[in-house]
Amino acid sequence: MQSIETDIQILGGGPAGLATGFYAKKRGLDFVLFEAGSEVGGNCRTIRLGDFLFDTGAHRFHDKDPNVTREVKRLLGSELFHVDAPSSIFFEDRFFHFPLTLSDLVEKLDAKTLFKIGWDKLRVERGKPVDDFATFAINRYGKTLAKRFLLNYSEKLWGEPPQKLSVAVSGGRLKGLNLKNLIRSTLVGNAPAQSHLDGSFLYPKYGIGMIPDKLGEFIGYERIHNKSRVSRLVHKAGKIERVILNSGEIEICAHTVINTLPLPLTLKILDPPPPPELIAAASEIKYRHMVLSVFCLNQNSFSPNASLYFPSDAFPFTRLYEPKNRSRYMAPEGQTAIVLELPCSTEDAAWNMSDEALRLEVWDALCRVKPIRREDVIHFLTYRLPFAYPVLTVGFEENVSSLIDYLATFGNMHLTGRSALHRYLHLHDLLRSGQTLVEQIAGLRTPDTTAFHNRRG
Repeated sequence: MQSIETDIQILGGGPAGLATGFYAKKRGLDFVLFEAGSEVGGNCRTIRLGDFLFDTGAHRFHDKDPNVTREVKRLLGSELFHVDAPSSIFFEDRFFHFPLTLSDLVEKLDAKTLFKIGWDKLRVERGKPVDDFATFAINRYGKTLAKRFLLNYSEKLWGEPPQKLSVAVSGGRLKGLNLKNLIRSTLVGNAPAQSHLDGSFLYPKYGIGMIPDKLGEFIGYERIHNKSRVSRLVHKAGKIERVILNSGEIEICAHTVINTLPLPLTLKILDPPPPPELIAAASEIKYRHMVLSVFCLNQNSFSPNASLYFPSDAFPFTRLYEPKNRSRYMAPEGQTAIVLELPCSTEDAAWNMSDEALRLEVWDALCRVKPIRREDVIHFLTYRLPFAYPVLTVGFEENVSSLIDYLATFGNMHLTGRSALHRYLHLHDLLRSGQTLVEQIAGLRTPDTTAFHNRRG
C-alpha cells in the first residue's frame, strides 16, 4: 500500500480540481491532485481523431470575470482567440437566427403564427411566482415561441418535461431574452444582455482542452496522480481521516480535502455510510450523460455556425457544432468535422446501442439538414461522456441542500465544482471558485464570505 503525505488533497482533475490546484500553487500551498482518468480535464477536453480536433462538448470560454480572463490569457498568450460566430436553430426545415430576431421571424413564419406571437405578449401573466422552466419560458417569450424553440428542446436536453425542470436550467441564458428585446434587437441591434448568449466568446487555438492542459502544466505533473480513483472516504468525529484510492492501493492521511466528485458518489463512498434518509435523497439526484457522434468530412465547411440547435423530436441530437468555426486549426485546410450531441441517461438507447447502429440513426437525420456524400466521410467516432451535467428539476435544491449540509459537518472537506455542488457552472465560474476557496484555506478570506463552497453553493 502506497502512502502519500501532503497538506491538501484535491479529488478530481476536471476544471474545478485544476482551478483549485492552480491557485494553490500560486499561493505556495502543499497539495496533491488525484484523477481517476489517464488525463486531466474531465469532460472539458480536446480529442484528436486523425488530423482533426474536437472538444468533448461545445465548450466556450466567456469573458465574464476580468481577473479570471487575465489568468487564462497569461496561460495561453496569443493562442487564445476572440470568436464571433453566429448560431442558428433548425426547425421545420429552416434555419432561424439564435438569439431570435423579429425580422427573421417575420421573414420565415406565416401570418397566423406571427399573430399568435403578438397575442401571447398581451396574455402573459405577470407578478406570479415562477417555479418551473415551462412557466418561466412562456412568460419570457409567450407560449407560441416558447413551444417552438425552447420547451421541446429543453425536454430533449434534460430528459424531463419542462414543467418538472427548475428555472435554474436556463443558466442565465434567457436573461434579457423576451419579446421586448426581440423587437429592440431588430430595430437597434442586440441588447447588451444578449451579446454573450452564443456567438461571441474566447477560444483556444487548438481546442478548449488547452485550458486544462495549461493549468496542469502550471500545477506540475509531479503533483498530479492520474489513474487514481477514490474508493472510500473514511471519517470519524466530523472529520475525513483517510482517502482510499484504487480499492486500497493508495491510502492518504486526510488533512484538507477539496472534493469535486459527483455529489451522490461522495455519499456512496463515505465510510461509515451516511444515514439512510440521505442515501435516499442522493438516489433522487440525476445527471445527464452525453453521446457525441463525430463525422470528419472531406469538405471545406458544413455551415457558418458555431452551433446549430434542434428542438424537434425528428432529430435524435440536440446540437451540432463545427470545431473549425471556433478555430481554423481544428481541421486540415479544405476539410472539416461536425460533432452531434445526444443527451441521454444510462437506460436510453443512445447510450447502449452499438456505434454502427448509432451512426446509421444519426446519419439519416443529419442528411435531412444538409446532404453529405458517404464518400466524403473520412472518420467517424462515437464518444461517451458520463455525468455531463446535473439535471435540475423543480425542488432539487432541497435534496441537494440536505446532502451538502451533511457533508459540511466534515470540517476538513470543501466541495467545489459543477458535479460536487450539483450546479450548472461555466468554466470561468469554476476558476473563480477555485481562487476563492484557496484564499479561504490560506486564511486570506474569512469563512463567512465563502461558506457557499462548503454549503449550498
